[in-house]
Amino acid sequence: MAILPQELVLDILCRLPVKPLKRFRCVAKLWCSIIDGQDFVKMHLLQSTTRNSNQNLILGGLGLYCVDLDLLDKAIVIKPPFYYKSVDSISNSCNGLLLVMSEPPVLWNPFSREYRILPDSSVEYPSQFQCYSKINYGLGYDSMNDDYKVVRVVEFRNEISHEWICSETKVYSLKSNLWRRVDDFPYPLPFLKGIWRVHINGALHTLVEDSDNMYLNRSVRIMAFSVETETHYEVPLPPDMLIKDLDMRLDVIGGCLCVVCNNKYRVNIWVMKKYGVSESWTKLLSIGVTKLEPNHIVRPLVYSEDDNKVLLNCDDKRLVWYDLRSKTTEHINISGLPFVFYAEVCVESLIPLDGFDGIDGIKKQGLEKRKKKNCNTRDDFLSEGFKLVL
Repeated sequence: MAILPQELVLDILCRLPVKPLKRFRCVAKLWCSIIDGQDFVKMHLLQSTTRNSNQNLILGGLGLYCVDLDLLDKAIVIKPPFYYKSVDSISNSCNGLLLVMSEPPVLWNPFSREYRILPDSSVEYPSQFQCYSKINYGLGYDSMNDDYKVVRVVEFRNEISHEWICSETKVYSLKSNLWRRVDDFPYPLPFLKGIWRVHINGALHTLVEDSDNMYLNRSVRIMAFSVETETHYEVPLPPDMLIKDLDMRLDVIGGCLCVVCNNKYRVNIWVMKKYGVSESWTKLLSIGVTKLEPNHIVRPLVYSEDDNKVLLNCDDKRLVWYDLRSKTTEHINISGLPFVFYAEVCVESLIPLDGFDGIDGIKKQGLEKRKKKNCNTRDDFLSEGFKLVL
């Protein structure tokens, strides 16, 4: 039998989904070392993101489900391997990792089934105010340090007037497994509602109200928080977009930042083709409410393989293909789809969570577990197999 060159084996393996890769670790020691290697983990992720392959929809709300984006045929129930009181939502996905908003929050790779429960971190309430708190979470990737970070912003509001007083910001590092206090956000986050889904270019993004221009057309700004530098900066809105009487949301599609604008007549979606460049904003689509039903909340999810269609989540109740050329809609029938759901696009990856120092940490932890198991087996054998008779 001819032996394939290692370069060809690598090229084949890095195109496969995670589940068969996990099985193929048992083929040979060489394959196991390849698949477990940090270089292969990064190569596999890069291959999937550049080719838009191995993508799934993770659906939450009434349980957790997974839908293969290549097939869009059925929703499969997935059960997290960790204990949780309730899965209220998923903040966002990042390179195949999910931040599950359980109690406490959990970082989870649903394809490798590895997870890490975030450690507790106390909240310091301002003593001089009678206030209540609201917590917002977001997950991002720090490419400078090859680290995944969770940002937690606790906002304090007046118990009577509900006005924003101040906030407390902490950042959790996957490598260190620790929370760390950083500079607090100097503005309220009224558009987040507890979850921070918009992660792109190493930063989390949100819409904030501009109190200085509250009665003008420009009463909203896009603010970003870099998980790499842990600093704030502003991203320009589409220059020709009117804001008055609009319901606005931020999202990501095709690796680009987008703004979704709803009013009682139309849904408009703008896409920033080149990040940070105001002139690169382009109107992706404009749909009349007659094609969707009035007051629909629309989220763009992914492009079709030929980039001619956009998959939309309409009101968290149904999925619709919108054809960018013919301007028509097509409803998607998926068996097992829950009645109500939120949807998050998630690429399959081998990103590890067991052990802060990546793959090496997992191997060390696995060796320790095996040693402990062997020790216990030996002790049981000695206690049961040898009995001292007096």
